[in-house]
Amino acid sequence: MKALLLTPLLATALLTRCRAPDGCAPVSTRCAGNVAEVCNGDGNWQTLADCNAVSEHSNAAFTCAYVNEEGVAGHTCLPATVDAGTVNAGTVDAGTDDAGATEGGVL
Repeated sequence: MKALLLTPLLATALLTRCRAPDGCAPVSTRCAGNVAEVCNGDGNWQTLADCNAVSEHSNAAFTCAYVNEEGVAGHTCLPATVDAGTVNAGTVDAGTDDAGATEGGVL
């Protein structure tokens, strides 16, 4: 009887783990709306930081943006008051969600 009850639970757990990969390059980053995401080792996007939640907790507006600072590049939450075109002497690209994205960009 216990085996009958556990079988669907085990099957569900295995199928969730075996989802098809998104096809992203591990450790690359992107903005999905106002959420910074990182590609995990399985090739799937996962949330790195929800910029709306960061804004709520910090009582300041944050937005997801691409940054390249001291050789470390990727997407993260930045204060909305920062002019993305002037961060790190203008090396940050602003505009589309994936502006300046490179495969393997890491934060």
